[in-house]
Amino acid sequence: MNSPSVAIQHCETYDAKELSEALEQVCKIAALPAVKDKKILLKPNILSDAAPDKAITTRPEVVRELIRMLYAQGAAEVLVGDSPGISGPNFSPKTSGIAQVCQEEGARWVEFARDPVMHTIPGTYGLKLPLPTIRNEVDLIISVAKMKTHQLMYATGSVKNIFGMVPGLHKSACHMHYPTRESFARMLAGLYAVIKPQFAIMDGIISMEGSGPAAGEPRHTGLLFASADPTALDVAQAIIMGYDPLSLPLIRELLNRKLTTWHTVEEITYPLLHANSLIIPDFKRIKQQKKTRLINALIGPLFTRYFKLRHQRHEPKPLFDPMLCIGCKRCVKICPGKALSLDDNHKVVVNYKKCIRCYCCHEVCPVDAITIENALEQSV
Repeated sequence: MNSPSVAIQHCETYDAKELSEALEQVCKIAALPAVKDKKILLKPNILSDAAPDKAITTRPEVVRELIRMLYAQGAAEVLVGDSPGISGPNFSPKTSGIAQVCQEEGARWVEFARDPVMHTIPGTYGLKLPLPTIRNEVDLIISVAKMKTHQLMYATGSVKNIFGMVPGLHKSACHMHYPTRESFARMLAGLYAVIKPQFAIMDGIISMEGSGPAAGEPRHTGLLFASADPTALDVAQAIIMGYDPLSLPLIRELLNRKLTTWHTVEEITYPLLHANSLIIPDFKRIKQQKKTRLINALIGPLFTRYFKLRHQRHEPKPLFDPMLCIGCKRCVKICPGKALSLDDNHKVVVNYKKCIRCYCCHEVCPVDAITIENALEQSV
């Protein structure tokens, strides 16, 4: 087995010329598969259709230059798709600028919620999730992720980005069934095994630090990543953020399930910039919590879930600011534990006995009215 590689290059701005050159270089070095006469699906990170400068989504400039590059290399068709947790039928990412890019560059936007097919997710005690039919109609799936922290999983990345292929609110139910970081990582690893993206690109030019993936702060990191192994790219991101990669539940689960092309972190090579030379000591990270310890094999899945829910309720709470809350009900709609409601003044009321600390509410709040208690590590 050849050692997996992650190509990382400096790219200081979203200027078309600079971005195009950096993108072509990292894709070439990371051995992007031949695309001539192929149908390609790009999966950007559109957690919510937010303005580009908030660093919530993959930047439209990255999507644009990638579409142009693929067509220049002879791709037959480029498709782009995602499905945010709160999105109605015929969702189109207009605010993020990605819809306009698709229209201008001749890429087709695909609706993941249209006629999905149920798939059994391995390693999840029989969980079935709807997945878009388009995944079986394309030759290549590329995860086009955003470098961001993540309140539940510590960091989002190329593999976590694939969760967006599960349509809309079906994602919310996964948090109820798999409430801890470890169990949620098991579900994500199983989903990754089903979808099998063949390549990954990460927009780390402006990343997000702090309370990601939606309420953090943009940070200029000036990096562009590419790899034929999305799991290796996520290792590089974790290192640069200042995490021990194997302390992140999803990376550890992917390795244990043999879903990586590497056996040790040291096997991953960096033909351009090395991740260890790019560590950001003062990057604002999510504070890591103790691992859930349960005797799953002895007490069985149903009891395991009960104890996991009890353990999860000791995690930091989401806190709601009534002065900022606009009563939009997005958090109420997405809450898998049905812990939220609105009072007579259209402000959020929370029942912490039902709250499973999945932080879905925190992800979808459009006005940053939700914070997480004691969420961040102190800067080094």
